[in-house]
Amino acid sequence: MRNILVPLAVLLASHGSALARTEDAAALTETRTDWVVQPAEGMDALLLIGAIGGDVLQAPIFSETISFLRENLSPEGLAAIDEIDFQMRQTRGQLTGPTLALIFSAGPVATLDDVMISALDPDGRLRPGLEQSPNWNADRYASIVEAMPIIHTALTALRDVGYERWYASTNRPPVAAGIERIAAAVSQYDIIPEQARLLGRDLDPRIDILVVRFNQPYGIRILGQRFIAFYEWEAATQLRVAAHEIFHPPFDLEDDSLWTLMSDLEADPWMASIVEDHDPAFGYNSFQGVINEGATQALDQIVSDRLGFGRDPARRWQHADGGMHLFAAALYHALIEDDFDDTGGVFEDWFRSALERGVLSPSEVQRRAAAIVGQDSVNLWGPDRAGSE
Repeated sequence: MRNILVPLAVLLASHGSALARTEDAAALTETRTDWVVQPAEGMDALLLIGAIGGDVLQAPIFSETISFLRENLSPEGLAAIDEIDFQMRQTRGQLTGPTLALIFSAGPVATLDDVMISALDPDGRLRPGLEQSPNWNADRYASIVEAMPIIHTALTALRDVGYERWYASTNRPPVAAGIERIAAAVSQYDIIPEQARLLGRDLDPRIDILVVRFNQPYGIRILGQRFIAFYEWEAATQLRVAAHEIFHPPFDLEDDSLWTLMSDLEADPWMASIVEDHDPAFGYNSFQGVINEGATQALDQIVSDRLGFGRDPARRWQHADGGMHLFAAALYHALIEDDFDDTGGVFEDWFRSALERGVLSPSEVQRRAAAIVGQDSVNLWGPDRAGSE
């Protein structure tokens, strides 16, 4: 990723139906995927900071908790949370909670003490893990370090208002029950071989799910093959989050030659409308972000189709995030047309070839998206879009 502070956060809008086809469609051979499902109380504190600070999608979900904490946190703590939100969400356009989750996932996150210690000692606790990330950027890390005293002040305020005691009595029991249920459900599915088959490279068989309370509605990718999931999401949603997040990013985001091949698409007024006119609260507020997310969604749809927990692609891309992910629909159409879903291969090589062959030219992206979601959904975007006032 070009910016280490850009959150790998994804709203998977539909929680879907129950797993009616699980036994027939699941990979019921010997499972290679090693699912590790565990709590992360410290991570929940970081996510709560994002919600308190003003995340517009989380505000209606956690309204009572946010109101209580804004009334009871110390003035210093509340000011710190508002400053974090100003720096991340309001100034940089980043989702505060998911961004903090990504940064602090380089260190321990099991308890509030864990993340507080990391905020005091980022060089010792976070930098080693962040440096190993392909997203490492020394200058941006320096900006992270500058923000740590403010983050520590916010975490201290949560501790002083009784976060640990409240979490233990109110959140820990349902999270523990969710972990037991999620682990039993996902253990039937072997998704890593499917993902490796489409990426054309070996993947670590281990997937870590950190089960929390305050991520909703985001499924969040953090460092490594780990992601954050809401404790009440049904098994289908947990599986779709896993199928999605492991793919991020599905190609080298630093390969300028790929972006050059997409220059016509980036300049296209219809695509520019998607980038500029969608609700910024969803994230993906750059052309690169839309393409990265779209490619990841197209690949995760193939995996979920093949293993039996996929949503209907038309309904998914008509509605998810306001219907903005039409590049995903177009790319999915092209992958199916080329039988890549069956043959597999190195996705990045196929993607380059598709761009060179004109398979994803501006007109082709619109045509292919319409074949999946319908022309009306395509017409919602563009200079003369049907949804404009």
